[in-house]
Amino acid sequence: MLQLSIFILHLAFVSTYNYSPRVYSGTQKCYSCMSRYYGATWHFAGYARIYQEPRSFTESCRDPQSRGSDVQTTHCDDDSNCISMVEDLKIGTGAKGYIRGCWSSILLFGFNRTSTVGALSTHSFCHTFNLSQLVAGGKPQESSVSVCSCRGSLCNGMSLASSSALSKSFIVFLYVLLVSSL
Repeated sequence: MLQLSIFILHLAFVSTYNYSPRVYSGTQKCYSCMSRYYGATWHFAGYARIYQEPRSFTESCRDPQSRGSDVQTTHCDDDSNCISMVEDLKIGTGAKGYIRGCWSSILLFGFNRTSTVGALSTHSFCHTFNLSQLVAGGKPQESSVSVCSCRGSLCNGMSLASSSALSKSFIVFLYVLLVSSL
């Protein structure tokens, strides 16, 4: 029963992250975009000093898998994971900025390579950070950023709400499994 439960959980996890066993030329293929707001304020707001410019600035970055989406893709140079970020913007109430790309090419100075942030390059999980925790160099303003890391072709097209729900479901499943085995 335990093995069957683990197998079913594995299948759910793999299908949720659009897992593809085929990796082309030793690279990951990821969506590469930022919300249009970042492009409109690229130099003025200082984003050019924090982020590398993505393949596209578009409102479709919020949901790159939606019909009619114009989000471009990129191949990661170093086979690092795909990343999805949602930043709480300092404009208006509840404004969010969406960023998607390769772990190795989103931040101008790269991600901090220590502890939880460093694990984003090779492990699939979601976590909320302060922007200053993520950035390896520079002095970004404090901002809350939800980050999800995944492995698989275009896996970073998934909404962060779905990723977060999957993480919570996994924890509940493990708890139920543990309690039932006692």
